[in-house]
Amino acid sequence: MSTASGELSPRRREILAAATTVLAQQGNRGLTHRAVDREAGLPEGSSSAYFRTRDALIGALGAFVADRLADDVRALGSRLASCPGDHERAVAEVSRLFSHWLDQPDLLAARLELTVAATRDTALAERFTQWREDLLGTVRELMSAAGEDGGASAETLVAALDGVLLASLMLPTRRRRAFVGESVEQLLAGLGGEPGRA
Repeated sequence: MSTASGELSPRRREILAAATTVLAQQGNRGLTHRAVDREAGLPEGSSSAYFRTRDALIGALGAFVADRLADDVRALGSRLASCPGDHERAVAEVSRLFSHWLDQPDLLAARLELTVAATRDTALAERFTQWREDLLGTVRELMSAAGEDGGASAETLVAALDGVLLASLMLPTRRRRAFVGESVEQLLAGLGGEPGRA
């Protein structure tokens, strides 16, 4: 767990987990202190006692979601570092990470909402850039181990992987895992240096 998330009290963590669900299910306009209190099963006014303004709530929620994503990306990087050049393992590990995220649809939907909000909020944008840079670094290392250029190509690959993950949210739940697995395999196939792979 990241330092920022690790410093949260149990009550703050409870409130931010509820805020994640509210944002995912009701969108940015539905994210209010009252809605968060209801979702958390807390007395009205509880969340505002910890996060006085809506901006404070959104800022804390952005850090909470970004920290969870960053922790997962760092864990992926550690697993991939133990098997440089192993294409099949890389595909399996990236698919495993995406499957883990698919099991948390509220986290993914909240991340999407926060990403849109970040286009108008510099502080939120900076926080979200940090975990994405970690993911880019991991992909660059993966591409370098496969003898590929990890510059702009890594940016494109991360954007494509991101698109796959978000597109999966539009599919019926039963189809998401297969779609993500097949898409990750196709996107990473070129890194394996295997002839005839798309």
